[in-house]
Amino acid sequence: MNIKKGDMAARAALAAKSAPTIGDRLRHAQDLVHTHPADETPRASFNPVGQSLQALAIPEVQPTNSSGARFEKVAIELIDVNPFNARHIYRPERVSELAASISAHGQEIPGLAAKQGGRYVLAAGHYRLRALKLIGAKTMDLMVYDTLNDRELYSHSYRENAERETQTALDNALSWRTLLDQGVFASETEIAEATGQSQPNVNKTLAILRLSPPVLEVLKEDPKAFAMSALYELVLYEQAVDTPSALAMAKLVKEGEAGRKEIQEARAKVQSPRERKRKEISRQYKIQRNGQQVGHLKEWDSGKVSFEIVLADTADREALVAELRSRFDLAETPSPPSPAAEIPD
Repeated sequence: MNIKKGDMAARAALAAKSAPTIGDRLRHAQDLVHTHPADETPRASFNPVGQSLQALAIPEVQPTNSSGARFEKVAIELIDVNPFNARHIYRPERVSELAASISAHGQEIPGLAAKQGGRYVLAAGHYRLRALKLIGAKTMDLMVYDTLNDRELYSHSYRENAERETQTALDNALSWRTLLDQGVFASETEIAEATGQSQPNVNKTLAILRLSPPVLEVLKEDPKAFAMSALYELVLYEQAVDTPSALAMAKLVKEGEAGRKEIQEARAKVQSPRERKRKEISRQYKIQRNGQQVGHLKEWDSGKVSFEIVLADTADREALVAELRSRFDLAETPSPPSPAAEIPD
């Protein structure tokens, strides 16, 4: 097919006119960057030939993700901790490790926050906040929601902790008690539904807080060392013994020298003497008359005495009854029979 030189020149001019400018390409690249706000890999500055950066300056866009949150760099002094944080205990060594990582690679994952007035309530990312403060950072990367209610503040925190680092039973107990006391959840059933845990497990977890303060302090030193099953047994053990004994047992668990089984066995040794009824030995004496047995008398070490006799002779029976009444100072009129007593035919 033959194309005239004039047509080719016209097509080339049209293509050049419709092609994206350098400014258009820069805008497109910036949009792609903001589509992935969690990716903080450092990028080299792009300075198109023949144009200054100032001439190509484009207002920073804060895109909103599918959940309704937008990316912001926020001054740390404007960030408040979550009043319904699922985590209550922070390991210093973990904070130091994270601080070293952020120093080397930057904050790779934004925290989550809700904006309240001119301040930001951190829903998730408290380890990162502590690490940033440790290295003297001035800002924190956040995905910001316009609003989050109390339950949402807790739920974001609980889900992130469960995904990143195992949530301890003590952390759960402390946060659930706060949520119930402040009316964020009306019952243990609602907590079970929100966390996906069974109601019996929620109940046992909250029972941890019945431990005495000295024992709880040992738990706080290393909460990950205490499995939920061992903690519940520790609660039962302290109820059966005393605080010093429970404290000594808690230290053994913390050091890895005891667990649920050992606590159960220790509690059984304490409770068994109280629960097992001591077997008594009875002594029985036969009562005979005219070569025939007419009754028996039994006695126990506890002091119990049982006496049964059959006397066909009315005079003998009346004489024995009179003697017993006199011996035990019994009333003249016998007590009425119990309603449940059988009446002989």
